[in-house]
Formats: sequence, structure tokens, C-alpha cells
Amino acid sequence: MEQIVKSSSGSAKLHTRKGFKVSTAVIVAVLLLYAVTVLIPFYMVIVTSFVSDAELQSTIGFVWWPKAGFTLEAYRIMFTEDVYVQNGLLSIPSLFVGFLNTLWTTLLVAFSSLFFSGLAAYSYSKVDFVGKKKFFMVELATMMIPMSCMTVPSYVVYDALGWTYTFLPIIIPGLLGNASMIFFLRSYFDQISKEFVEAAKIDGMGHLGIYVYVMLPIAMPAFIAQFIFAFVSGYNNFAGPLLYLYGGEPATYTLQIMLSDLGGLYSSAAVVCANTVIALLPMIVLYIFLQRFFIEGITVGGVKG
Repeated sequence: MEQIVKSSSGSAKLHTRKGFKVSTAVIVAVLLLYAVTVLIPFYMVIVTSFVSDAELQSTIGFVWWPKAGFTLEAYRIMFTEDVYVQNGLLSIPSLFVGFLNTLWTTLLVAFSSLFFSGLAAYSYSKVDFVGKKKFFMVELATMMIPMSCMTVPSYVVYDALGWTYTFLPIIIPGLLGNASMIFFLRSYFDQISKEFVEAAKIDGMGHLGIYVYVMLPIAMPAFIAQFIFAFVSGYNNFAGPLLYLYGGEPATYTLQIMLSDLGGLYSSAAVVCANTVIALLPMIVLYIFLQRFFIEGITVGGVKG
């Protein structure tokens, strides 16, 4: 499409939108390709969970659409023929045990870490004390240390304390917050006017009261965004439970350990995929309900001082 555009000098220029259309088409094509590559694994897992074991064994490829129709056989086996329950090791399906263990440990660590990280971020942002910048730089420097370097020393310490095969190594290290959460929340607090703090001080509030009753409500979107990150990280945590819990009582296994273990116990790929689909549902529900707060929370400049 072509149109005549009048320049500031009065002369007419010929302008074409062809370049704009081509660039838009390229961007859309790239985004669609990316979306397809992301969604295909989910589609494969979901469809496989509804395919009969007989049809899966009759082909060496992936079943894009079940010829014999969808079946709930894998889900029935998952709930009624659980290996751990049949062996008397658990009284309820193992996936539920893993989910409950993951849920309470992750929520405990997430809420505790959020509170103390926010308290530290508030101190760095709104409280004046000697060495504040130096302490903050040291805090940030810890983010540069690869956590894999601490695996062996941590295991030696926790084993000496008798914490292996318990939830303590999974819970205790994260209770008092982490550097990345402090860094993000401090950036958010910096956007909040210090006049709120001064007004609260005039009303007789101390720093803890200001943090709880003033800063927390204002910065709630940022806290919700960090909660999502913390919950997803804890929900997907595999290395920690594998190191400290695997080999102990199955009743202490987290969800990711259960999924990994069930993958080797069941010969049917449909049952394994059914377990995976059930494990995915909480994350999908969480994102659906909190996506508005998540998007608002990661926009650090959303609050102006």
C-alpha cells in the first residue's frame, strides 16, 4: 500500500508500508514458531496420558492422536494400583504424598524467606546505618558464588549434624531469605516515597511497624511476584531432595523425587505422563490466579515516589 505524505517543506513524498508489513510478519512468525516449540512437549505429555498402553506398545513413534480414542486407564492405574501402596510403604497414592511434602516445605520457606528478605530490603532502602552500602555489596557478591560449589561442603555439614534423610536441609537454609529476593525488593522499595516512612514515624511507628503496616501493603505486587518465583523454584527443586531425602523413607519424598522414581517403576509411558499432568496442574492454577499481580510486580517502576 502506498500513500502520499506531505513533508515539512511542503513537497510530497511517496511512503510505502510494505517494509512495516514484512517486519511485522517476520516477528509474528518467529513468535508463533517459539510458541509451537514450547507447547509441543506439553501436548505430547497430555495426549500420551490418555492413550492406552496397548496402542503405545504397538508403535515406535509418538501417537499424535489416539486411534482407539482417549482413555483414562493411566489415571486409574495411577490412583488405584500405586506401587508404594501395594507394597505397604504408603497408605495413599505416592503422588499425593510427594505433593503434600513439597507443598508444606515450599510454602514454609517461601513465606519466611519473603518476610525476612523484605525486612532486609526495607533496611537497605529506607534505614540509614553505618556501612549500609558495603553490606549490600557483600550481599550481592554472594549471588556470584555458584551454588554447586557448596554441595559437598553442605552435605558434609548436614550429615555431621544428623540432618540427612530429614526435611531440615531443605527448609533451614532458605528460611532467612536470599540475595536475589533482597535485591529485587530493595529496587521496588526505592520507588516508594520516603514520605510514607516519615509520616509513619510521626505517628509513632517503629521500623518493624512501618515495614509490616506501610511497606508490605504498598509493595504487595512485588511480594506476590517473588512468591511465585520462590514457589516455582521450591516446587521444581530436584537436586536438594535427591541429595538429602532419596534413599530414606518414601513418606519423606517430595513431588519431583516421586515423579523421577515412578518413571522407573512403571513400564507404561501413559502412567508416567499421567503423573506429570497431575503434577503440572497446581502451577497452571497458580499462574492463572496470580498472573495479574505477577506482571505488575515485576514492573519495578510501577510505584513512583
